[in-house]
Amino acid sequence: MMRNRMLFAALLMLQATLFAQPDPNPSPAVKDFAGTLSFLASGWMEGREAGTRGGFMAADYIASMMQLNGLVSFGNQKQHSYFQDFEVLKYKTGKAALAIIQRNGPSHSALQLVYGIDFDVSSGPRNVDAEAPLVFAGYGISAAGNGYDDYKGLNVKGKIVIVLDGFPGDADTNSIAWRKFGKLFGAGKFSPETKLRLAKKHGAIALLQVTNDADAGPFQHSLSNQVLLSSAMNSDKPAEPDYGNTSYILPHDTANAAIPYFRLGKSASEQLMDGTGINLAVYRKNAARLSAPSLFPVRDKVIKFSVTVKTESLLVRNVLGILPGKDSTKTIIIGAHYDHLGMRDNVIYYGSDDNASGVAGMLALAANRAQRGIKPPCNILFASWTAEEKGLLGSAYFVQQMDTHPENILLYINLDMISRSVASDTARRQLSIGTRTEDGFLREMARKRNTPLSRPFELDLWDVTGHSGSDYASFTERNIPIMTYNSGLHDDYHTPRDIAANADPEKMKDILKVVNGCLQDFLEGKRGK
Repeated sequence: MMRNRMLFAALLMLQATLFAQPDPNPSPAVKDFAGTLSFLASGWMEGREAGTRGGFMAADYIASMMQLNGLVSFGNQKQHSYFQDFEVLKYKTGKAALAIIQRNGPSHSALQLVYGIDFDVSSGPRNVDAEAPLVFAGYGISAAGNGYDDYKGLNVKGKIVIVLDGFPGDADTNSIAWRKFGKLFGAGKFSPETKLRLAKKHGAIALLQVTNDADAGPFQHSLSNQVLLSSAMNSDKPAEPDYGNTSYILPHDTANAAIPYFRLGKSASEQLMDGTGINLAVYRKNAARLSAPSLFPVRDKVIKFSVTVKTESLLVRNVLGILPGKDSTKTIIIGAHYDHLGMRDNVIYYGSDDNASGVAGMLALAANRAQRGIKPPCNILFASWTAEEKGLLGSAYFVQQMDTHPENILLYINLDMISRSVASDTARRQLSIGTRTEDGFLREMARKRNTPLSRPFELDLWDVTGHSGSDYASFTERNIPIMTYNSGLHDDYHTPRDIAANADPEKMKDILKVVNGCLQDFLEGKRGK
């Protein structure tokens, strides 16, 4: 009897071996990315700021991992290099002047504001000197498809646009505006940079942000006004003043050059709005109830300003490796920026979640695909971008230089901050996936691949239209479908506290499982078309 039982057990084991099928599409395990994440976020990399020693060390490491995992170099194909080298223009404001001119018939008076005390400013890489009338545009937000547009009926061409900081209902989660637009406007999706681009798009020559909040002054980076905290580890933002004042742009990229962006403190805001008939505090309350009055030009006042900038060139590099496909004319790109904030006042900003996590995930996906030895239906390009923190410059340069037509890029997958959770996500199961309005099949893929997880994510499937929070924007501008993954904007974002020890590897593993599944479905042609 014992012999028969042993024979039966052996037959069962043989049957299990014969019929068990290995997963043809394995997703990365924790061991496949944890070491890479820790090393990129270590002190050795000095915060990986673009153009610095730490940034070049990180690029070398990423290139070595691509080579180790069998990717073909794609940075400089003539030199068989993984590096795509290019220059960016680094610039900062040297001098700035801003005057409020009150016109009373034929006479006028001028109130000269003080740079660094009454206002702060960022600008483009060229000196500018202008005088122009004013238009108040509420919060400077345009989301017409969702029923909200501060620019509706306004002519701001050749004018200076005044906007409030924040968005309607941002201070009252019980307000009508918050219930209707909080999810749309919140989470940084209508940042000052987005407002600046909207103002420029509508023809404004400058953007001027005002506030009625004494605690929301724009000069926290100014040494003359900064309240220094006892510990840099507890600081919300870097202490070095250059962090707020230095900007970057691709040389000759005049289309994306910013117009001047002035931020006024509370006192200067009150002086500007005095006599206009606009009470900022009342306007905020009415806007929260969605009952703010129609917007209108500011009469009898103009602004005269000048900005002088200092510039220098900086060498940076993307890191690119490709898995050639059967159809070499079509490409899917999986990208993640490797740069972070570097060192500020001798304190390292490690950038574990932002964005060592995305790079580690990208490299793990690359290794899994390359090591299978199966040629994909089309090329899969694995890209590690530089200078994302400087204005998405690495991905923007790549898109400008790519030899193929945009229609030959089938999909761009972006991984940016995929290892943490927001404080309110106590279950650690929220996942944000952005796509274009017209790409419903991508959202359906995400739902399909999320459902089988042992603990499915609470998905935030949001529309990236009009937003530019990460490198995906470089591709949406060229009408390329995208999926951008993010696990939440936590309290350690852009602080020295964003360290590898705070990562959630199990959540990151499940995120990569969703990413890998969506990629496989796309490769197999399951595109809802």
